[in-house]
Amino acid sequence: MIQNSYLAIAENDLEYLESVVNSGSTFYNQLAVQCQQVAEKYLKGFLDRLVTDEDVSDLLRKHNMKKMASKLNEYIPGLNLDTIGLAYLTDFYFDARYPGDDFYTVSKEEFEKCMSVMYDTVEKLKTRENG
Repeated sequence: MIQNSYLAIAENDLEYLESVVNSGSTFYNQLAVQCQQVAEKYLKGFLDRLVTDEDVSDLLRKHNMKKMASKLNEYIPGLNLDTIGLAYLTDFYFDARYPGDDFYTVSKEEFEKCMSVMYDTVEKLKTRENG
């Protein structure tokens, strides 16, 4: 059973993503969106857990990972989350999911970049948690 928290759901989403990738899936739009979701939930989980001396509810309601990462970088010296990479990853939340002028078909290389940004974020946050 999945616990009702950002971090528990993020872990579950990451396990799901890894199982789909390991199956050989090439549905890169959906995989890129899943990378975005994993990174966003990790960021929100750490914001919710660590930033207790100020109101971050606005960040928790939105999808701007660059702002979330900036807040965590400000709050945790030396964290150095990749705000530019996370801004790139944020775009996939809408652009790879919905039709319209901004719809985008994700290539394998772009998906691999999404994975890289996601894993970089997860690893830095987990290292902070354990260190």
